[in-house]
Amino acid sequence: MRITENELKIIYQYSAENKVETLNRLEKVISEIKEETTKNFIKNTIEKLQKTAEPECSNFIKNVKKYFLNKKDNSIHQKLAEARIKSSSAILLGHDLMGEERFMKEAHHMITLEVLNDNSPVGHKGERYRFFLSDEGYKNAKISEQRGEIKIKSHASVFCGKLYPDKKLSDRNR
Repeated sequence: MRITENELKIIYQYSAENKVETLNRLEKVISEIKEETTKNFIKNTIEKLQKTAEPECSNFIKNVKKYFLNKKDNSIHQKLAEARIKSSSAILLGHDLMGEERFMKEAHHMITLEVLNDNSPVGHKGERYRFFLSDEGYKNAKISEQRGEIKIKSHASVFCGKLYPDKKLSDRNR
């Protein structure tokens, strides 16, 4: 029996515990489909399943289910898990992006920083923070960066709560 990938997808979508139930589901689908080519495609799939003996056919249907479930798990679920791990490592402590600090009159700078050592005035080595700072607070952060306590990863000017990120210089302009 030669079955195409599309036929496997149809079998997976309408599979049941055994051959008879799967065939019944496929027959019900045919009565609801209006497009002739799709009807013929499903009828062809039914004929192929009918030609296969019962214990072999039920095992085949179970294997098709396993194949698509594993394929699904290896793609979507695995990517989501990887994204969760990646995003959890990039959690920013400090001020919330839409927090009230952003809208304070004296907040003129937003920085994200990484703590480089435990002597830092904020946090512990390896932690990342976001802060909305006044001009004086930004000067202190720059001094702390010069002492090697923190590394400022990004900076944006803040005006009335709006952010204006600094443009990074390309390698040609450095």
